[in-house]
Amino acid sequence: MKNKSNLSILSATLVIVVLCTTANSQDKTFTAAQNLGAIVNSTSNDAAAVISPSGLSLFFTSSRSGGQGGSDIWVSHRGSLNSAWGAPQNLGATVNSPGTDSVGSFSIDGKTMFLQSDRPGGQGARDNYVSTRIDPNNDFGWTTPVNLGPVVNSSSNELAPAYFEDPTTGVNSIFFGTDRVGIPDIEYHIYQAVRNPDGTFQAPVPVPELNAGSETRVAIRRDGLEIFIASVRTGGIEAGQFDIWTAHRSSTAVAWSTPELAPAINSVRDETSPTLSPDGAILYFVSPRDGGMGGNDLYSATRCSLYATNAVCNVNRTVADFDGDGRADISIFRPADGTWWLMESATNTVIARRFGANGDRIAPGDYDGDGRMDMAVFRASDPAWWISKSSDNYSSFSVTQFGLSTDKPTPGDYDGDGRTDLAVYRNGTWYVLQSSNGQVLIQQFGLSSDVPVAGVQ
Repeated sequence: MKNKSNLSILSATLVIVVLCTTANSQDKTFTAAQNLGAIVNSTSNDAAAVISPSGLSLFFTSSRSGGQGGSDIWVSHRGSLNSAWGAPQNLGATVNSPGTDSVGSFSIDGKTMFLQSDRPGGQGARDNYVSTRIDPNNDFGWTTPVNLGPVVNSSSNELAPAYFEDPTTGVNSIFFGTDRVGIPDIEYHIYQAVRNPDGTFQAPVPVPELNAGSETRVAIRRDGLEIFIASVRTGGIEAGQFDIWTAHRSSTAVAWSTPELAPAINSVRDETSPTLSPDGAILYFVSPRDGGMGGNDLYSATRCSLYATNAVCNVNRTVADFDGDGRADISIFRPADGTWWLMESATNTVIARRFGANGDRIAPGDYDGDGRMDMAVFRASDPAWWISKSSDNYSSFSVTQFGLSTDKPTPGDYDGDGRTDLAVYRNGTWYVLQSSNGQVLIQQFGLSSDVPVAGVQ
């Protein structure tokens, strides 16, 4: 995919404009995604991973053989938070039906499970259901799911109920996706339904600030101040594909911020079904990206601010880490033929990729936020940035005009979103095209004779 945008900076006499970053912006940055592996994932479609409040049970949806119908809810156990997940077990005919069943979320005490199903007896299509258990440690003690009724459900699809217990107000509610006002099975929006003290629900209402395309599922942090959504909307990695977006708010009484792409999570393939671990440290999601077990697989990514010692979180400080193992790779750029020669530290494999031309300035960076360096050059004759991203295995490239022919390229993650920004240094002034919002940050810092540290090769 080739994309050429007209973002040239025409003059160095502009005054300082935008200079702001989100507080605690590192909280939004995650490690590169990891496949949950062959014990949990199968060659069939695996989706919607939800961790129990204890952190010791992984519930998910799968179409693998051995179930009750089209897709069933399965559970995998581990002995401790540091142990590996065991072989999944089907929840059985009490919870699963001959149709399609999918886990949504749990109450904080672990005694209530919300799920979706298209089993007979519903309001139409897929509906939201609830099941309970007495012992929160008995993963096979669930009651037969009960339909949430015509107040919540409709003749359209209702998907992935995410239960939120507001710690500030004590009000409980569910967020879910529905196509009741969109194009059936194509366009979904996020709705919220408040739960009454007697366990019934009020009529659901749309959450307008989260809806901008087609949104199917949310994951909300326990404090209610951060939310992740699966959405197809303008500005995604690949047109028409689902990406995971994130939004924030200062309190549960105010609207959500405009959603932004979750850094280091998305690829050119679909990313859907986000959920959070109980402590908010791990984001789980679903993707059919290359390198999986087959079909849709379950992936996880760990929040860097909570695990700052993890070398992968510091990948933006390692200029030449092309394989994402937290170590710089031995690498060269040969101007004569525009070839990058890389010796990956993880395997000592030597790779040669041709990208660039004689006279280009190399400007590698993690422009797609996947934890690996991308090949990039700054071509002064255009002037333009040519970028080939590791997230699609360098199979395509983009071209963006930004800067002047006399500028010094200084790429770096200036807005803290986990992705490298296009940036140039010009006679004591920095110009940064921020990946988080598309705005140009202009900051005077230094003298015309100074050498910028960022971008030095």
